[in-house]
Amino acid sequence: MWYFPIIPCLKSLFRNKTNAKLMRCHKEERKEDKMLRHPADGSQWRTIDRAFPEFEGDPRNIRFGLSTDGFNPFSELNSGHSTWPVTLCMFILPPWICMKRKFIMMPALIQGPKKPDNDIDVYLKPLVDELLQLWKEEGVRVWDEDKQEMFNLQALLFVTINDWPALSNLSGQTNKGYRACTHSLDDTDSMYLKHGKKVVYMGHCRFLHALHHLRESGMHFKGAPETRKKPLHHNGKHVFEMIKDVRVVFGKGLGNQPVPNDDDRRATMWKKKSIFWELPYWETIDVHNAIDVMHVMKNLCVNVLGFMGVYGPSKDTLEARWDLKEMGHGMTYIWKREITDSTTYAAAVLGNTGETSYELPVPETSVELTVLESMRETLASDEGLDSIDRMLGDAEPECLDARDLKKLET
Repeated sequence: MWYFPIIPCLKSLFRNKTNAKLMRCHKEERKEDKMLRHPADGSQWRTIDRAFPEFEGDPRNIRFGLSTDGFNPFSELNSGHSTWPVTLCMFILPPWICMKRKFIMMPALIQGPKKPDNDIDVYLKPLVDELLQLWKEEGVRVWDEDKQEMFNLQALLFVTINDWPALSNLSGQTNKGYRACTHSLDDTDSMYLKHGKKVVYMGHCRFLHALHHLRESGMHFKGAPETRKKPLHHNGKHVFEMIKDVRVVFGKGLGNQPVPNDDDRRATMWKKKSIFWELPYWETIDVHNAIDVMHVMKNLCVNVLGFMGVYGPSKDTLEARWDLKEMGHGMTYIWKREITDSTTYAAAVLGNTGETSYELPVPETSVELTVLESMRETLASDEGLDSIDRMLGDAEPECLDARDLKKLET
């Protein structure tokens, strides 16, 4: 592993007059109009300000965002080499600057060849030691070129932003199994699909407001109305109570000691106590780990479009229909004939072209057609316009075919 100390970098940054002035922009030049324009407008920023007023008193004190992920530096598809850079950005800078290469530091480079997985805490130890030094009351003496004065610089780790696997490695929470939800934690509603052979997460209607009409529609949740409240938010102190007694011996050899499975032989919710809990302020922070926007948008779009049958492999498989049948979800309109084997399934699902065809009830079809009506002027493809005109021409549409949606993909 290569480690590059961050304190000398911060001292060099404040020795530039322009950069030193930028470090105070969030306090002196930020527009405050109750709009979310900067991390300083968020609730987590205000929580830290209320908990640590002395830290908030100097706008030059830094709030870091940490990110890490693995990549193959050799660009060889047949190579399993994985190198993990650890980067820090400074959220006190203006949003259009904080993600520029000039202002991003790389304190650690884990050179592989294997990914660190759960042992990443061992490589983060030097960085945590520097963060502890920057959190002390006396901080680090730094020269401010803009104000022409010495001051005590302090800093804290504001949040980590990663993809889903890296989030699990940093937080210590398992990212698969029955309790993998980072919000619900031990109140995660999950079940195992016997035919699909995977764990899925249910109870999404719990997050709707109490009078929402979908709560009363039984087909949206195991055939019964949803009356439960949404899971409670777990702040840092609650999470710490869950993991304070977790003990792990890191390593991949014979001496390592991972967290054993629970009494039901399932993976536990926590696989380690993250090294970030050594930071005194980590309990005060509500959101410790976040998923980057790119992966959220990609995963959401791929799954939604895949479910509709317009992108990627179809989700409408024989195993999926068997599981839906056992769960009692919408059997009256998802398919019309009994699904018993692959031959019957193919006859019920596939048309002459071999494409999957879904059948929606009339109310849902009307909603889809309303959306297509709003898209009429924005589509540039003549083929797409012809498809919309043909579907909107039906006075009483009975179903919306996925083959029509595929023509609108472009």
